[in-house]
Amino acid sequence: MVAWWAASEFDLGWAASEWAASIGVDRWLMDTFGIAERRVMGVLVMLGIWTVGLVCDVLDGAVARAMGAEGKQGALLDSMADLVSGGLAPAFVGVALMKEWMAAGLAPLEYTCLSFLPMLVLPAAAWRLARYAGNALETEQQTSGLSLDFEGIPAPFSAVWWGLLLAAWALGAAADSAAWLWWCGLLGGTALPIWMASKLPQFGLKQWGQFRWMDGARIGWVIGVLILVAFGGTEGLVLALISYPTMGAILDRALPTK
Repeated sequence: MVAWWAASEFDLGWAASEWAASIGVDRWLMDTFGIAERRVMGVLVMLGIWTVGLVCDVLDGAVARAMGAEGKQGALLDSMADLVSGGLAPAFVGVALMKEWMAAGLAPLEYTCLSFLPMLVLPAAAWRLARYAGNALETEQQTSGLSLDFEGIPAPFSAVWWGLLLAAWALGAAADSAAWLWWCGLLGGTALPIWMASKLPQFGLKQWGQFRWMDGARIGWVIGVLILVAFGGTEGLVLALISYPTMGAILDRALPTK
């Protein structure tokens, strides 16, 4: 739904707002959240549905284990779902945002081809998820020492990246700071796919209780990100986005053994 709405028309949010109107919840949403502009309400609808998908992605493993339904098929289905929420949706949203920023005259580099760079997120997500699913299907893996949870940035992080940029733009990023968003978009269409397809070690948020110091690092990172997003403005948003790969690199260097 998010990918369809992002591709359906130029201005992000209008298609989602029309959908909300078709089921009769548009006025309720605007009154509840104090939103005066229908387009902003539509963007929040997109972000809400996208967030639900990401929450399901976090909980699916725990639910499968609790129901005794975990298995190889579930691992493959999880990767297929991640390809949609962490590959297809951010790719379409990213292209739409880059086009909006360029049309609004906020792009420092006015080259139309740069607007399509976020599409690289989709093949990068497919590459990374195929590698992860292949490793998960192996019955025997030789490991030694401690290691981080993943090789390469997980695909859902691309949804977080582009979702935060979408929220910042929809909720009224100032014109003088919108260039920061464009540069973040450029980074999200170039460095982010490279990070996803690489084998750079990264930590996850699902593996808890194995190492106390790693749990503490995760909690500290989450608190720091919340503070940056809540009080740091656009610059804080930029720092929050790049903090994840940076934290992974720091934790990898801090491992006591390899």
